[in-house]
Amino acid sequence: MMQLKDFEAAMQDVAKVYGNPAALLADDSLTRAQKLKLLQQWDYDLGLLLVAAEENMAGPGSSLTSERLRSVREAIKLLGVEGDPEHPQSASAGKVTAANIPEEEKREPSGKTMH
Repeated sequence: MMQLKDFEAAMQDVAKVYGNPAALLADDSLTRAQKLKLLQQWDYDLGLLLVAAEENMAGPGSSLTSERLRSVREAIKLLGVEGDPEHPQSASAGKVTAANIPEEEKREPSGKTMH
């Protein structure tokens, strides 16, 4: 597993550490959740670069940036479906789900009812 300080350094500049999404996906020292987090950070960073390019603040590399953004999003998609139907044990291991709702939010609101 990647050391926390290395992971935090990678979060600062994912592109510099990995070069491309395939290299990140191939890094066995990362957990699935860490890969997802790094890819999402990379997606965010590239999005900012594209906005800067659209506002004419960047050089001619914006088509390269949008191409890289596409490959980062493809890698995120790969992680999302990795091992799903065929390998149920890997689907539950470290999977990021939106279903972690705190108990207090599951209960019906007391008193007021909406009509």
